[in-house]
Amino acid sequence: MKFIKYIYLGIIYQIVLFNIYSCQIAEELEDRTPKYALDADKAIVDEVTAELALIGVYSGFRQRGSVEGMPQIFLLPSILSGTGTPNLIFNDTPEMDSYVINNPISTDATYNVASYARMYEIINRCNWLIEKVNLLSGEDFMNPTRKTEILGEAKAIRATCHFYLLRLWGQFYDLNSEYGIVLRTEPVRSDKALPRNTVAETYDLIIADLDEAIANAPTFKARYYANKTYSKGLKAKVLLYKGDYPNAALLAKDVIENSGSNFMLAANYMDQFDNTSTSVFDNPEVLFGSKGDKSESILGIGNFTGFWMSVTGALNQVANDFTTINGQNITHDGDRIASTIYDAGAAFGLDTNKYITRGSADLYEMVYHLKMDEVYLIYAEAAARSAENVTPEALDALNAIRERAGATSTGGDGFETYPESISFSEFLEAVRIEKYIELAIENGEEWFDLVRYHFVDGFDVTTVKPTATNPDKYILPIETNSIQVGGNVVDQNPSY
Repeated sequence: MKFIKYIYLGIIYQIVLFNIYSCQIAEELEDRTPKYALDADKAIVDEVTAELALIGVYSGFRQRGSVEGMPQIFLLPSILSGTGTPNLIFNDTPEMDSYVINNPISTDATYNVASYARMYEIINRCNWLIEKVNLLSGEDFMNPTRKTEILGEAKAIRATCHFYLLRLWGQFYDLNSEYGIVLRTEPVRSDKALPRNTVAETYDLIIADLDEAIANAPTFKARYYANKTYSKGLKAKVLLYKGDYPNAALLAKDVIENSGSNFMLAANYMDQFDNTSTSVFDNPEVLFGSKGDKSESILGIGNFTGFWMSVTGALNQVANDFTTINGQNITHDGDRIASTIYDAGAAFGLDTNKYITRGSADLYEMVYHLKMDEVYLIYAEAAARSAENVTPEALDALNAIRERAGATSTGGDGFETYPESISFSEFLEAVRIEKYIELAIENGEEWFDLVRYHFVDGFDVTTVKPTATNPDKYILPIETNSIQVGGNVVDQNPSY
């Protein structure tokens, strides 16, 4: 039997896409060579072919069908958090219902296994690229620095996918846990299943890849290519998850203060989501995003929200709520949620207009892997946790996001900045709520914050999602059939 190790050649809307296509971890194919494909062992022979293979890496984040794991991997966490819910007309299934009640099923979980496999597919594309580019000499490149840049980009994407896998399927909140993920650093060449690595080992590889990307990735090409600044920002986020708050704060501060004109907060919150023109691809807020436009196949989030998943009223409820600090009633939001959430009608329910509108061929879309607003909030939390106190710098970072959204500093009630008198515990909760609103329906970050706060601070997740009563099930199960096919080498997560 042969295993998938081909670069597919295809023309889609006059765009040539070269995809290093891999198995869903270790899926056997019949003994045949696919049409329109080149053996990966022979396809990467110089700078041009390496660049084409790199396009294949990036294209892994695109939607290819209704059950491909993309963009579901970004939407499933929102269902777990309660900000999203399966559309009851188009997507009411036992699997989806299991996410709603925070008791995910472990067998015949279509979107679970598709999301899991898609990340490993992208990782495998990275591994083929890294292996073959490393075999090339400097003479194979017209640009002498491009070899190391390509390797840096591939390492950044591999780190991104391993991180996405860890936070959904691994106990990322426990450095002593054996339940990390299966790390893949070489191309798949057999059906041999590998055991899971520990959480500590998983973090070590992710950080090592990001260190190489920080050193070698391009400074900036376009927002839809990985770069040094994105790699720094992602490393700050990974360190925050890991609990290394001092270094997370240092890196996030570096990104905020030293990124120059290429990366900064957009002047207005809604400027990020102008999907009526290609200006959405030039937004300085975006450190790295996946690009889609009307001349190409869609990325998928815009045509999935509303149809696959509806937005719940929880967002409006949190936005309109307030926190009382020393007698001042501070509203959580001004009009961010009101500006991005709308009623799409009886069939679709509440929807978000952060992405391309469903059914329209004249709009543009970008899936956001990391933006500057999140880096500010990473810094705010990491700096405060590091000092075990609300530092002026941490407060300034939090309030910068609120001020950009229209908050005033009168000291009265309403949508105001947070005062210096805010306590440490109040501040941490304010940061969590701010991320919940600022990043709503982008990549499910609000769910991972709930999980982190539970394990770090003892936060009661049921106050936000009443059905989230079993902490073991804050992460998803490895699909049972996949474990059995692999000879039971991969251990299942606890409580599944």
